[in-house]
Amino acid sequence: MGETISAVLLDLDETILYDELATEAAFSATATHAAEIAAVDPGCLIVAVQEEARALWLEGPDPAWCDDIGTSEVEGLRARFEGNDPRTVAMRAWGPGFRSESWKRALRRCGIDDDMLASELDARFEQERVSTNPFIPGVEETLDQLEERYRLAIVTNGLPDVQREKLVRTGLMDRFDVVVISGELGFGKPDRRMYDETVRQLRLIAGECVMVGDNFRRDVAGAQEAGIRGVWISCGKDLPDTDVTPFLVVESLAELPSKLASCRG
Repeated sequence: MGETISAVLLDLDETILYDELATEAAFSATATHAAEIAAVDPGCLIVAVQEEARALWLEGPDPAWCDDIGTSEVEGLRARFEGNDPRTVAMRAWGPGFRSESWKRALRRCGIDDDMLASELDARFEQERVSTNPFIPGVEETLDQLEERYRLAIVTNGLPDVQREKLVRTGLMDRFDVVVISGELGFGKPDRRMYDETVRQLRLIAGECVMVGDNFRRDVAGAQEAGIRGVWISCGKDLPDTDVTPFLVVESLAELPSKLASCRG
């Protein structure tokens, strides 16, 4: 893997955007709204809806496939399940009932039997989560620096409508030459086919690319199995106990341009 680096492949969630914090904020705002109109305990509601959604998700059309593409019930609570893959079509038919039933069951656990309120909370959660996509500090400036020297690609697991909506709403879609989403392929990171497809779309060879992300298994080990140099965003954590050695380790994405520049060529 001694080729010149021509492209930087980037994970999306927890690498560019805060996903978990945004989801927590959406649950909190939705539960606070419920408390204002129905005197439900917000903490009770949040725990209940997450647990009920998980139980329903595991009874859904194809939980194994959902796991393969790296999605979960939390993403499903705001998804429209767009796409023509037969598994996505099945999820689209099932999804509205899953979403509403999750909130109905959660409310009942908190002592409230109100289907209209459940529908309102379903819509409210989607609205809150769709509108909240915070950048990790320093990311936008880092992308400015990277796109001056490299071609950029997003390589992300998840449902297509959810991930693409994030990219559009944040203005990220126009900043990347290639966007590869697991739900559109039917398999996700760390499956090397995800990386092979990205390299194919970039019209490069694997050795000309680096993959950057916070998940060691998916973004480093998976990429390096495909011949792509892996860069781990450690956030201060120690390296996992594994025989995989990343090409680079950075504490945050902001460190990447200077570290790549030092090994360029």
